[in-house]
Parts: sequence; C-alpha cells; structure tokens
Amino acid sequence: MSHPNKVVSQAALRRLKLLEQVRRAAIEEFAQYGLRGASTQGIAQRAGLSKPSLHYYIESKEALYEEVLRATTRQWGQLIDQTDATMEPAQAIARLVRQKLEFAFDNPAVSRLFTKEVMDGATYIREYWAEWAQGRVKALELIQSWVDRGLIAPVDPLIFLFHIWAVTQHYADYESQVRYMMQREDGSLDRARITHEVTRLVLRGCGIEWQPPAEAKAPAAAPAAAPRSRATVRKPTATTAPARKTRKATG
Repeated sequence: MSHPNKVVSQAALRRLKLLEQVRRAAIEEFAQYGLRGASTQGIAQRAGLSKPSLHYYIESKEALYEEVLRATTRQWGQLIDQTDATMEPAQAIARLVRQKLEFAFDNPAVSRLFTKEVMDGATYIREYWAEWAQGRVKALELIQSWVDRGLIAPVDPLIFLFHIWAVTQHYADYESQVRYMMQREDGSLDRARITHEVTRLVLRGCGIEWQPPAEAKAPAAAPAAAPRSRATVRKPTATTAPARKTRKATG
C-alpha cells in the first residue's frame, strides 16, 4: 500500500512539472506573438495540453504573462545584485557581462519577450519598474564609488548599465542575424568569442584595459593572454613635444 505522503509528493511533482511545461510554452508563445497575439490555445498546444486542461493550471492569459515578466525581471535583478563590492571593478563588470550573455544565450525567447513588451509600450511591466529600480540602487552606488576612487573612468552608472543591457540583449533579440553573420545557423554560437569581445568593449568604455585568463581567451585574433586577469585604468597623460634642434649659423 502506498504511503499517503508519497502519493501527495508524486502528485505535487507532477503538477510542478506541468507548470514548468506551461511556463516554457507561454514564453515561446508570448515571445513570438506578444500578449495580444498569443492565445491560450497556442500555449496549450505547445505545452501538450488541451485548452480546458490549461485553464486548470492558470488563472488567465494575462496573469500568466505578468508572472513570466516578473520572473524575468527578478532573474535580471539578481545578476546585478550579485556584483561583489570586494572584487576589483574589472572582475565584477566582466562577471556581470558574462552572466548576462549566458542568460541571453540560454534564454533567447525570454529576452525577446521582454523586448516585445517594452516595444509595445511596457503596459504590464511598467508597474514593476519602480520596485526593480529601487532594488538596484546599491549597484549604482557601487559603480559611482569606483568612479570616485579613480578605479574606472567617469561614467554615468545608470547609462553604463543601459549599455551593458543593450549589447548583451542584442545576442537574443537579433539571434537570427548573429547566427547568419557568424555562419553559425546550426549548433551553438561561439560564446567564448562573443563574451571576450563584449567584455573588452564594456571595460574599455570605462577606461579599463583588460586581458582575460588564458582559458577564456578568444580564438584567432585575440591578443595573447596573461597567466591571470589584469586590468589597468587608462589615464590621460600630458605629452611634451621634443625640443627643436637649432642649427648653428654658418657663414
């Protein structure tokens, strides 16, 4: 005879598995069609359920859409919140870039869903922005502290984060173009190459010359890597023109 707790546990696991199927199906449907174009019938088909069965697991299409958006903003917020104040700026920024790119590589549909929502006017996500922004104040203060201590070149912390988001988001929103141009229409993208170049671009933007560890070195054209990560802040230097030599007058 089965133990009641074991039966309940198995039923709970089945439900969690189905809810995850529904969530993934919803992400694909919303990413392709947006909220207005998506249908519960389409979500049900992607999840392998009948439409009546789907409504057993969700309150409404709109509620499911909002939940997916909330989960996405929470995940992105966690990436920023993990920025370690004890790390050198180059290491902390490089890690944020790498993690955000990994999210774009692994979850392109989620990233595109968010972009589509913003382009449609951010009707549903707007109410979460104030809370999300408030939670990122510490990250902005940390970046400003790096500027104040001369560890990075002067940047606007908020705009700096916008730039990181824009560049990393490109590899999800424009995945088809990236694959075509990089001749990787099948299989995985060259993550190491992309991560190397984006990281170097972002760090140069805040005045840091950076060499990655040898194992993270980009192929081919990448410069030789030092045994460990190093970074230096470029500072403007005054240059003095060499003294002009005067010829002795002859005559």
